[in-house]
Amino acid sequence: MHIITTQLIEFILEKYQLNDYIFYESSYARHKINDQTVYSFETFWIPRGASVIEEEDGTMLPEGTVQITIDPVTKRTTTLSLHGPNSIHSVPDDLRDSTTRMAWIESETDMIHGTHFMLEEENDTFFSYVSCHEGIRLSPGCFIHLTLTENGQLDELFLYGPHPSDHHVNQEPFALTLEDIDSLAKQQIKWFSYTKPGHQDAHTVVETFVTQEGSILVPSKLDFTSSLDRNDILTWANSSTSILKRHPFQSAASVTAEDVIMQTEHPDFHPISQETVNACRNAIQKIVQNVYPSESGQWMIRHIYRQHPYLAVKLSRAHPTSYVDQQRRVTILLDEKTLDWISLTDDQELHTALASVTPPELEDHQQDIIFNALRPYLLLTPRYVFAASKGQYVLCGLLDSNHAYLPATNEVVLMRDL
Repeated sequence: MHIITTQLIEFILEKYQLNDYIFYESSYARHKINDQTVYSFETFWIPRGASVIEEEDGTMLPEGTVQITIDPVTKRTTTLSLHGPNSIHSVPDDLRDSTTRMAWIESETDMIHGTHFMLEEENDTFFSYVSCHEGIRLSPGCFIHLTLTENGQLDELFLYGPHPSDHHVNQEPFALTLEDIDSLAKQQIKWFSYTKPGHQDAHTVVETFVTQEGSILVPSKLDFTSSLDRNDILTWANSSTSILKRHPFQSAASVTAEDVIMQTEHPDFHPISQETVNACRNAIQKIVQNVYPSESGQWMIRHIYRQHPYLAVKLSRAHPTSYVDQQRRVTILLDEKTLDWISLTDDQELHTALASVTPPELEDHQQDIIFNALRPYLLLTPRYVFAASKGQYVLCGLLDSNHAYLPATNEVVLMRDL
């Protein structure tokens, strides 16, 4: 066992005083968060005297097994799952009291309630928190899920996403009002169909982030995976006479302690060379020619990106003539080293089904009626949204509504009632 692994196990053992447990196994994993590579160290601890059951389809760990995952660099806990009525050191026996619960979450996460995280949803046994900056939510950000047993004991604590204190936030007062964005809000009215009873028309205002200058901001994905945009139309003169074979899915190589020490970059961040692009294009053309032999010139490579241990290639119609053609996407996975064909996914059936329900064309006066009916129910909430062009979170207003307008009855109803 590597010395780093031993040190991390000893840290967990001491922090939670797992003297009544036996260490069973551990593993490292590597994740992409923002433009950074983040590692995790997962461990399983079995109660003394319990037995592991070996079955044909895998190993069954005994009731009471404790699962603990930490960041091997910061040593923050990201998963603490008890899998049974256990009691371990530093975890209160009853977390139903909000003061006790907040103090414990703060100690486990190194975050401050109201400053770094805030409550999003709760019931008797489940609590969901999201990251924030001084009480204003961040999008995207960190999620904290806490599940309790019926008697208030911890069942699972789970964290995912970037730590709030690591965010770069452009702090400013929130001054945006609904009156400032009236015309923009009207443009966000969207039609949808619901089936209670049958297929019925409804309209609502789609969730939209609006800057304080009054423009729409699309949240940037905090996943800077190597990705190349392409516009390569695939053509061929003759139908393929060869039969291509799909290769089985394969697992990525295990992440090691040496990777943690060296802080090895996630493979998905590695740039894709022009040589690889050319070879990838040739491989994709052979596959498309084989699967869609009569459709030369009708497919275009849109994006090539890494999805370790694969290269993912996304295609769309080169000359769309319908809604289905416009929305249809084909995704092909290739082995990133050999460029062997792994899989092909075509979402044509999904978009064909969606196209069977046609949204109505709205006249201007109809749109005014819908907007005026929904306007008293519009919500504008401050939200920090990550803007990739600025490399930081900027303060926006989240335009949204919990209500929908029903043209058949001229009613405004709660979305959850549909």
